[in-house]
Amino acid sequence: MNTVVSSYLRSAKSIDLGGTGFFRLVGLLAGACANFAVIAILSRDYGVEYYAFYALMASMLNLLPFADFGIGATMVNATADYRSGALDRMSFQSHFRRASLVTVLVSLAVASLAFLFYQLGLWVPMLGAVGEMSHASALATVVIISAAVGIPLGLGSRILQGCGKMRVVVTAALIGPIIQLIVIVVCWTTHAPAYLFVLAPCAGYLAVGFLTLALALRSISGDVGSLVGWSLTSPVRVRMAETAVPFFLISIGMVVGFQSHRLLISTFGTVEDVAQYSVVAQFAGPLLAILGVMGQNLWSRYRQRYRLGTLRVREFSQHIVLLGTVGAVFALALIVISYPGIRFVSGGSLAVPLATVLAGSVYILVVSVHQPAAMFLMDPRGLWLQVLCVWLSGLAGMALAISLIPDLGPAALYLGLSAGMVVLQVIPCICISMRRISSMEKTGVTV
Repeated sequence: MNTVVSSYLRSAKSIDLGGTGFFRLVGLLAGACANFAVIAILSRDYGVEYYAFYALMASMLNLLPFADFGIGATMVNATADYRSGALDRMSFQSHFRRASLVTVLVSLAVASLAFLFYQLGLWVPMLGAVGEMSHASALATVVIISAAVGIPLGLGSRILQGCGKMRVVVTAALIGPIIQLIVIVVCWTTHAPAYLFVLAPCAGYLAVGFLTLALALRSISGDVGSLVGWSLTSPVRVRMAETAVPFFLISIGMVVGFQSHRLLISTFGTVEDVAQYSVVAQFAGPLLAILGVMGQNLWSRYRQRYRLGTLRVREFSQHIVLLGTVGAVFALALIVISYPGIRFVSGGSLAVPLATVLAGSVYILVVSVHQPAAMFLMDPRGLWLQVLCVWLSGLAGMALAISLIPDLGPAALYLGLSAGMVVLQVIPCICISMRRISSMEKTGVTV
């Protein structure tokens, strides 16, 4: 028994499961502190309407989740291949320069579009009531330009991920809420206009981007000058589309199938259902974020070890058990924490059925078990399989949830998506992953 436990503990340590999760938790808590500070200051000293202004503007930083068109995923694979020796220096250099060029062009296009919206006055109708407030259009332009600048900077975190340094990524991200708090305090103590508080999340977002890129360039090569450059032509053929296209389609599928929950419950349920689902999601979201970071630790590890022929089914199975155990702990934590938390947040005015919390816990457990297979199937062949699975499971889950909402309310969303994932995503991906690893073990040939 002790031998088995020791084996799992060594496996957890080898993928830095605890360290990465811990620093991600610290980052989430720091971000929460920054948000609570700005809520208190703006609502108390300026008025609730200015917090609404701030919240909407800050949320726009996350409007471009897949604006890099999957280029970031190609950098994870290219970096992992370079580190394992499967990709030579010149090929990696060409890949990085091409990825940089594409993301910079996308960034310029997004920034130009934001400025065009400002010139034509299109932000006002798009922002609704907030658009009528002072400086709303100008701040919306600044926020989107900040998000655009972050697109090429995001290559830094992908390179670090390819190096197997997710702990560095999540630790560097701590500078974001720190910078955000500093800007908030400066604005507050100098009695700055309320609209200037929006610069806080922008400054934090860009600080993280610049820091992770600098750390990535230092990590991958001491000779940064030979790596960074711009060139439309390359002596080495760079095949980014074979990874970028399916990853881009997966990202869209995740948004359609897994991020449209509130729209579904609003359309087929009641206002109370929306409120109940949303408040549970507030507690489940951070737990899912920590699980996601833990899972991303496996991406480069699997790619390197599979190409070298050293990945084993036993190791892969251990990771499923480890992540599943973490997911079970998180699922229990959601049940234990959410009830007093919801009562505190809502002041006792919002009652959430136990079925909704339990369904959210099931969803957390399903997501956790799926992490190893999702991270293994990151080659072009595996990504196209995941495109099929994500879209099928997402659409099937939505259809099942819609049919169950009249009877189960918000719990139907979590249960429908969980069922769709288990049948059409988790089981197929795990089985195919194990078959490929087993075949590699027996023949020494990667398939």
